[in-house]
Amino acid sequence: MTSRALPSTALAIAALAAAAGARADTAPTAPGPQACPPGPPPPAAQPPLQPDDDQRRAVRACSVGRDCHRAADLMLEFERETFPRPGHGSPWIDVDGPMARADASRGHRHAPDNDPRALRPDLPWLADLELPDLPVHWDDRIIAYLEFYKNDPRGRTIMAAWLRDQGRFADLILDALRDARLPEDLLYVAMIESSYDVWEYSRTGAAGLWQFMPGTARIYGLRVDRWVDERYDPVRSTEAAVLMWQDLYQRFGNWELALAAYNAGYGNVAAAIAKYNTNDFWQLLEYEAGLPWGSRIYVPKAIATAIVGHNRERFGFADIEPAPRHEFDVVTVPTSVSFATIARAAGTDADTIARLNPHLKRRRTPPGEANFPVRIPKGRAALFAERFPQLRGDWDGYTAYVARHGERLEDIATTFGLSRSELAELNGITDEAEISGGMTLVVPVVSEEQQRENRKKAHDDLYRSSLPPGGPDDPLLVAVPDKDLRVPGKRRWFYRVVAGDTLWGIAKAWHVDLRALAEWNGLNADAHLQPRMVLQVWAAPDFDPNAHGIAVLDETRLHIVQAGSEEHIALAEGRLGRRRTIYTVKRGGTLADVGKLYGLSKYDLARINRKPPDTELKAGDQVIVYEVVDPSKSRRAARQLERQRKAQRRSKRRKRR
Repeated sequence: MTSRALPSTALAIAALAAAAGARADTAPTAPGPQACPPGPPPPAAQPPLQPDDDQRRAVRACSVGRDCHRAADLMLEFERETFPRPGHGSPWIDVDGPMARADASRGHRHAPDNDPRALRPDLPWLADLELPDLPVHWDDRIIAYLEFYKNDPRGRTIMAAWLRDQGRFADLILDALRDARLPEDLLYVAMIESSYDVWEYSRTGAAGLWQFMPGTARIYGLRVDRWVDERYDPVRSTEAAVLMWQDLYQRFGNWELALAAYNAGYGNVAAAIAKYNTNDFWQLLEYEAGLPWGSRIYVPKAIATAIVGHNRERFGFADIEPAPRHEFDVVTVPTSVSFATIARAAGTDADTIARLNPHLKRRRTPPGEANFPVRIPKGRAALFAERFPQLRGDWDGYTAYVARHGERLEDIATTFGLSRSELAELNGITDEAEISGGMTLVVPVVSEEQQRENRKKAHDDLYRSSLPPGGPDDPLLVAVPDKDLRVPGKRRWFYRVVAGDTLWGIAKAWHVDLRALAEWNGLNADAHLQPRMVLQVWAAPDFDPNAHGIAVLDETRLHIVQAGSEEHIALAEGRLGRRRTIYTVKRGGTLADVGKLYGLSKYDLARINRKPPDTELKAGDQVIVYEVVDPSKSRRAARQLERQRKAQRRSKRRKRR
């Protein structure tokens, strides 16, 4: 047995206790009255801890008393132990076990005449198993998985959970497979793909019951956008999976190759067949770089899992109680409606509506789509039909709005009479960068006249939000690399960057070249844009920004300056209540000495003059300073003036001393 190292404090306590025990055992006891009085009684046992199991669940991410390991993680742990990647070995593998003996040769062993008893005579029960309707080619890998599910505590935990959760979607999947005349035991592919968890999301971006990647999902007609992701819809994703299985079998004519292609992609399987000139799946497994490691074990895993499903009693899972079936009624809603409102009409809670509609990502139906279908608990359709009209005040009065490129969250909120937080909550927005041109949002119904008034407020706020800020009548100050730039045959527009914008996205929206856009604005094309930057865009003369959903700045409300010019500095500092001044040093000193005269630190002057903060000055040196002339124009100027006055008061006190 390996002992664990104790922390140093624990070692010290243990050593003291051991020493005390040794002294008690060896010291002679004096007779009679010289005996030491008895020590204090031992302390009473402390009461047991009373932890808060609800709070512990938040810490451990699952209920107390349950193993928190995900089935996929436990499975991967087993697979890495049992099927090490070529050249990697495995520190956990039993060097004397059957899998080690099999791997000692060129590849895994296959059963002669497909008789498992010839491969593993020590497991006679293999010959008595009921087989699935997928082909079973007895192989070491399949048997390893069967032993894992039968004897390994990890495998038993995984399989018990899988078989329980299978009850939720088994009928739905089997009905679809039967209608398409596909093998019913493809049911078990969903088991190993997602553990029948519709919310499953892989590290590679696959999602839902059948683990579709976004591109593949769209090929098979699934909707994947900001509002709806049908990969998470068990009904729609199963319909798409059926189509994909039909296509894969049509291509390969063999279920083992089709299964491998579902995992690795049909291109990888087709390439392996062409490379080694064989369409025998099991033969491909014997070749170096024939198929990816995951696909080499994916097919045996699917087959072994289906075998267990057909032989539950033999594997000790006969008593598993299946989860309730995934049942629901379908109703339609006339406009974008929140889960909370749908739940009230259906006599349930919003979380139940979310579980029945996992494909609706923002806890409401998408905007701008009338008669959108929603699932509610089985048997609640009549109640919903009665109650939903009574809740009209909760769902009526909302419409859809398509955001324009360059439009801020606060612009849209102001236009429709909301706060930024209200608009964000209404649309499930957690980050302003989520807003992008072309995105459809839920907004209240507002009259055209009110929209115009509100939009003017939003525009006025926009032009006042420059850096440095101007007064209510000041134009927006825009610095460009070349004030006199002209691009022949093009018209200039000004576009304000918002959170989430990229140079690539702006160039695409304006139909201009990305490198040219970067050059016009003196930008590093590889660096990120920042909100409140203003870009000049030279577009085709007939380009209409409004028709392309782009918000542009009114050039008559802009003051264009050459970046870094005297005009630029004078205007920018003037808006802050400061004036650019040249100070001539009289007797030498430091930047800190000069800064005290104007309420600036040596770091301020170092940045302004592009010099080190500890620069030594001599008589006649000139230093650029920003002198406060109107402290009412900005907090920066007011604070600077206060620092200047404090420095002057300290100087006067020193002189009096």
